[in-house]
Amino acid sequence: MSNNSNNNDNSDNDDGTGLDPPFDKDHSIELYHDGFYTKLSNGVTFYQLFEPQLSTTTTSSVDAEQQQQQQQQQQQQQHKYTPRLIRNLNDSTRKKSGTKVVLCLHGLVWWSVSFNRLVQPLIDQEFTVLLFDFYGRGRSESPDIPYSIDNLLLQACELLDRLKIESVYLMGYSMGGAVATQFAATHPQRIIKLCLLGPAIIPVPVPLIAKIITMPYIGKFLFKMVGANTMLNRLETERFASDIADSSKIDPKVIDDLVAKVKWQITQKPSFLDAFHSTLYNIPFSSGLLHLLPHIPSNIPVLVILGKKDLVIPVGIAEPTLKNNLPQARIKVIDCGHAFTVEVPDVTANLVTSFLCE
Repeated sequence: MSNNSNNNDNSDNDDGTGLDPPFDKDHSIELYHDGFYTKLSNGVTFYQLFEPQLSTTTTSSVDAEQQQQQQQQQQQQQHKYTPRLIRNLNDSTRKKSGTKVVLCLHGLVWWSVSFNRLVQPLIDQEFTVLLFDFYGRGRSESPDIPYSIDNLLLQACELLDRLKIESVYLMGYSMGGAVATQFAATHPQRIIKLCLLGPAIIPVPVPLIAKIITMPYIGKFLFKMVGANTMLNRLETERFASDIADSSKIDPKVIDDLVAKVKWQITQKPSFLDAFHSTLYNIPFSSGLLHLLPHIPSNIPVLVILGKKDLVIPVGIAEPTLKNNLPQARIKVIDCGHAFTVEVPDVTANLVTSFLCE
């Protein structure tokens, strides 16, 4: 990880984590692997703040016709803007004035890398993009705290304050959608627009094993005994089959990358299993968070994207429930499972950017 900005601010230079997750730098999903660390009230948080930077091109000494051909090819292949990593909005090296920040909140297991395929489309529309890893995931610390929505939301709010960001376009995926929903319900003044991808706010049936491991006392004991092996076995045999509707349509390297990252979390990330169990125990996935929806002001535009083949947040339950409880929401159902940014990144990006740019 690089800390490649030298301006004075309130964020920390020391990562304090010693984490070294696997990254395939040659693969497109890993274009954005550098970032910064900052110490918040509950622990060290890894984040990435990207601003749009005008692309620059160079041409060699060639004749006019060749140069014109090169320029045409570059215009077709290159984006007008490229992501540029900055430490905060007061970064002395910033290129732009005026900022539209999209804050992305990730899900239960996949950390902020799950949004990497949306960074460039958002940058193309001149948004500044903020990614970070929730406590217990990715490159952030795993503090000994209850992994509740309140504490995950506190982490997000403290990070925004640290980076001098007052308001955001908010995007939440799966569990991140639950945190985003509470964010919009409790801090609506900080939300410009809200975008939810398969949000874990709908009451849905949970597997028997999830009920057992979240039982008081005995559940945590059983999870410590069999949790790691069970998760690893499912990872190797299923390869996210419950999230991805049709893996044959996805580059196998993408799934390999995700398997490697989650395997790293299970086997090497300090206290990941404790954080995972605490999250299941403290966030009411089975009962949902519908009580929060009436508290989201009607003047906040909301887009909800659901997967037609989603087994985690079934569209047959989610769509009518959201229509009844969040009437201002625009609901789009697309042909995928629960892994929106992996299965159909272009479709997802087009829906998100069109909504945010309106």
